[in-house]
Amino acid sequence: MKFTINSVILWSKRDGFSPRVLSFKMQSVNIITGASRTGKSALIPIIDYCLGSDKCAIPVDIIRNACSWFGVLFDLDGEQLLLCRREPGDQASTKDMFILRDKEITIPKTLSKNTNLDSIKDMLNELLGMSFLALDPDAGVFRPSYRDFMAFLFQPQNIVANADVLFYKADTMEHRKKLIDVFPYALGAVTPETLAKRKEIDRLTKLSERYQQDLFQIKTVVDGWRQEVAGWLTQAHEYGLTAFQSNSTDDFDFERQVDELRAIAKKRVTDASVTTNQVTVRSEEIVELRKEEQEISRELFSAGKRRTEMLQLTKSMAEYEISLKIQLDRLDISTWLRACMTEKSVVPLFQPSRENAVEELNALCDAIKQIEQTTHGMDSMPAAFEREMQIVQEQIQEKSEKLDAIQKRIRAETQDLAVPREESYTLESISRFLGRIETAIATYERIDTGSELQNKIDELNARIAQLKRDVNENEINRKLEFALKYLSTEMGKILSQLDVEHPEDPVEFVIKDLTVRVKNLSGRDDYLWEIGSASNWLSYHISLILALQHFFQTTSSVNVPNFLIFDQPSQVYFPGSRYSPDEDKQLLSDDDKNAVRKIFEALSTYVRNAGFGIQIIVTEHADDDVWGNFAESRIHLVARWRGNEKLVPLEWIK
Repeated sequence: MKFTINSVILWSKRDGFSPRVLSFKMQSVNIITGASRTGKSALIPIIDYCLGSDKCAIPVDIIRNACSWFGVLFDLDGEQLLLCRREPGDQASTKDMFILRDKEITIPKTLSKNTNLDSIKDMLNELLGMSFLALDPDAGVFRPSYRDFMAFLFQPQNIVANADVLFYKADTMEHRKKLIDVFPYALGAVTPETLAKRKEIDRLTKLSERYQQDLFQIKTVVDGWRQEVAGWLTQAHEYGLTAFQSNSTDDFDFERQVDELRAIAKKRVTDASVTTNQVTVRSEEIVELRKEEQEISRELFSAGKRRTEMLQLTKSMAEYEISLKIQLDRLDISTWLRACMTEKSVVPLFQPSRENAVEELNALCDAIKQIEQTTHGMDSMPAAFEREMQIVQEQIQEKSEKLDAIQKRIRAETQDLAVPREESYTLESISRFLGRIETAIATYERIDTGSELQNKIDELNARIAQLKRDVNENEINRKLEFALKYLSTEMGKILSQLDVEHPEDPVEFVIKDLTVRVKNLSGRDDYLWEIGSASNWLSYHISLILALQHFFQTTSSVNVPNFLIFDQPSQVYFPGSRYSPDEDKQLLSDDDKNAVRKIFEALSTYVRNAGFGIQIIVTEHADDDVWGNFAESRIHLVARWRGNEKLVPLEWIK
């Protein structure tokens, strides 16, 4: 789509003055040249402010004191769009805006608010076809906006040759994080449909996790309750309320136990019948439980002891291996000595009269080989040992759980027996017991929703799996890889025209770091901040911004305005002194002048060969002796601000 700048307009706070209009050409490199403090660097903040920036970054004092409104007239496909915003005064910004949209617009002499910032943002998001869905579930309510794409359009003075920051406003962590998140969308790897499915995956995943937490809590309560059921049945048997007996712990038998408790809860006190046999049975059961407790305790102790011994063995093997390596290091000199020997030479360490020197050295070397073989044999623990350690761990876990269950039953049953003998079997005690059973059953009925929750979780997980197959992260990564290779190729073409030290070195853009990585001749990866010289940084900035614009306009399905603004790219070649009209032409050496000339030749060539409508605006100290007079130039001089000629007319200033 077409979205270029027709003109930038300022309205004076003083009556009787016509608006100040700066007009720009399409498919050209538009240049505003001038001395310092003429308002060149205010151009980007003015355009950004009218495009809905949160804060007004237009310089204070002269410009903001003299202007009441700032505006930009945009050329679109078959129509024009005028966006104006009020000077905020003492505020950081204002939401007061003025809009006109028609086939052809006449710039009004006076303005008054007819819309607000929020409406303008919604209109521009719709105009540029932005998705209204969340970009990344982890990013909260964040969604891609046309505002995020401003990073690709503006290169202000503090960014254009920066080693650490490549993009407009990416010097703050908030904007940096948003830009990293938005890149897959900007490069066409993530579509609005993908965003919708990712959002649904996030919602369903959170719901599934909540259900799983509920299910875990239910299972925890039920597992604890399960340990008490057997004790309640034993007590009910003692009261003569049931003849049910079970020693099984499987789920089927547990359901039978619960059903029996339901039946017991419906009985009355008069149904109880305490007999001698029932009382003795409970006492015998406690004795059996204590016997089983002792047996499991013994098995648990044995498993724990075995695990301790295995851990000690592991530690001993490690220490032995270290000892062998020390011996190996001490004996290693013998291999060097043998390597130095020849059949006719004599080892310097031995006197000429010493016999059998070679045999002794060979014996030392053979000892080294044996130690090496022993050391290599201990590089890893045998698989059988690892399996045995795992079996012991499982035994400890199993015995611990069993012991805990039995001890809970013992505590429950001995607690009942601790009641004074004369109250143990009274009708009141039996009545209280039936009341506890009835309450426990009611509680179990309320929490017995595990199967229903599990069904919901299974349905959610199946839906999530289907959505993940639809999203196809592999395809997203493939598209990202294609886009990054495209950028690398385009950057290489542009770098060959600029003043960079090694234009032939492969270069690539790294999204997660928002920087450029260069592979040098030795194969080492050098990041932008590791590469010296501001001229190199400038070249990589220009090449990436132009490559991105080429990708957006020819390959990506995302709509990005097709204008670029560079603020004083030649600053890296100028000295840090002030500039005057008389000094400009002698500030640059011939080499620096040629380097600056390369910038404008590259920009002009890019506009001429782009194959799509593109507009570039450059604010500059350099005059036409640097950027003018070369063949097939697409250079267009917008304004020359020298002497009394500046962005704000002198007559506007009180």
